[in-house]
Amino acid sequence: MPEATKSVWEQNAAPRHRIQWCPGCGDFAVLNSLKAALTTLELTPTEVLLVGGIGCSGQIRNYLNGNSFYGTHGGALAYALGAKMVNPELTVFALAGDGDTLAIGIENFVHISRRDPDITLVIMDNGVYGLTKGQDSPSAGLGHPAKVSVEEHPPFLDPVKMALTCGATFIAQSFSGDPKHTTEMLVEAVRHKGFAMVNDFSPCVTYNKFNTYDWFRAHCEMVPGGHDPSSEDAAWELIRDFERREKLPVGIIFRKPREKAPAKRLPMWQAELERIDLEPMLKGLR
Repeated sequence: MPEATKSVWEQNAAPRHRIQWCPGCGDFAVLNSLKAALTTLELTPTEVLLVGGIGCSGQIRNYLNGNSFYGTHGGALAYALGAKMVNPELTVFALAGDGDTLAIGIENFVHISRRDPDITLVIMDNGVYGLTKGQDSPSAGLGHPAKVSVEEHPPFLDPVKMALTCGATFIAQSFSGDPKHTTEMLVEAVRHKGFAMVNDFSPCVTYNKFNTYDWFRAHCEMVPGGHDPSSEDAAWELIRDFERREKLPVGIIFRKPREKAPAKRLPMWQAELERIDLEPMLKGLR
């Protein structure tokens, strides 16, 4: 890879967009891992689209030099799917938070898992809505009761179980306290031809005093080397085993070849649009 191209991802857009994350936020490590993964994959900015949702996590696309789109809360996956349908050659990322993906965007998560498009979803999972001052998200407690709160908590919503149930063909987890491993998971996710989810445990140091870096270090455990990620039964047994031991698996939990036919490009290119008479549609808008 030419050095000049490599440096594009090592730089960031911070001079134009001041980084607004709190010092110590786990999203910094995700940003650096994403740069490293894009460099490893030898992708140039023109080959990549970064789609962000509303929230701290959605800001990540501002700090990279690639093409990006800032959508509505919960909509990152829907926008990513639309872009991929129009231009299947693009490497498309949806970069979102746990609230963004598992609450208002849950319908997109479910149905895109079913449809299995060639998109990479990165969830920066910290169990709270950081941008709006730390309300509990659907992953509050991240597998354990959030004892710091007096409110009654519904059961923890696990994105790994959701993705596996709904048909995603690549499911992995990582911890931003181990950015080298996060980079490896992102590289493998992009190389997978199908819908790939990487759920990264990304601590919110300001509003979540329960799921701290130390808490994650004590609870995250690598997927064992003997695990067969191509087996759905093995994936469920792995999940149950980790739950029994009150641990969180990091690594590739499930991966199988995509069975769907390659997506066809939608007729949205300029040459194709030139054959369409737009005047009747535009007339009513004038």
